[in-house]
Amino acid sequence: MNKLYAQLSILSVFLAILISFVLSKQVEKEILAKRGEILYSFFSAGHTSGNPLNPQLGLYPPFVNHLPYINHNVKIELGFLTGDLVRKGTPKEWAAAQNDLKKLKKPIYIAAGNHDIGLEFEKRFEEYYYSLKHKNDLFIVLTPGLNEWNISGKQLNFLKKTLADNSASVNNIFILLHELIWWSPTNRYKNIKINYEPHYPGSTNFDTVIKPLLLSYDNNITLIAGDLGCTDLVTPFMYDQFNNITLIGSGMGNGKNDNIIITNVYQDTVVHNLIAFNGKNIHSLGQLSDFSLENPEN
Repeated sequence: MNKLYAQLSILSVFLAILISFVLSKQVEKEILAKRGEILYSFFSAGHTSGNPLNPQLGLYPPFVNHLPYINHNVKIELGFLTGDLVRKGTPKEWAAAQNDLKKLKKPIYIAAGNHDIGLEFEKRFEEYYYSLKHKNDLFIVLTPGLNEWNISGKQLNFLKKTLADNSASVNNIFILLHELIWWSPTNRYKNIKINYEPHYPGSTNFDTVIKPLLLSYDNNITLIAGDLGCTDLVTPFMYDQFNNITLIGSGMGNGKNDNIIITNVYQDTVVHNLIAFNGKNIHSLGQLSDFSLENPEN
């Protein structure tokens, strides 16, 4: 009798798991059906210079090896590199980085990181902040490193005018930048380990100026930064969402949790996918939206 009971118990557990799996797949199908077709996708990649303790000439090799995946994804129509493509910004470094970028068959836009800012960047790309429209969405590229992590002065005026001039005619607004300007060692993001904490200037105007500005609009607004993940001592990615604002950080260099973000834009929603490129399973890092601010390493 005990043996039969044990067998029945095992069978019931198996059936429960099977039913749960079937139901989850059904829910997934229903969600996908409600979303409809992907209108387009874009990728964002942070800290593509890789690990500063093990530098190379050109972009981070595991990222370069992942470029065919991006090229073959027909839904991806453009991409953004969210800072720190080079270490010292020398002509030789930039030439090698741009040579690697030629392997990408998509339009690429760059948000300068603190290692990128300088005469070589200005010669090659000219602008530190600019905007573009794609389909019915607005993309804004900023460089907080020009003002010690603050969006201020002419750059703030540019941001205000760009939002005011375009918000009524677009659906989503995406802001690409390098530094996690919402981060502080004392606020709700304090458990996140950024790439180089001494780089933090002590305060930023995100809470006092930028967040109220973004909250004043009805659009869904996503900020994607690229100053994470350069070694195994820092946080590889982060996610937070409140009101109409989504905050994302990503990066690479640690060799274990290297990642990019692929954003799928649908008619009525946006889905941000965390894509791993260490190993064969691109979904090995889980769902980006499951990220925990309290336990960022889990």
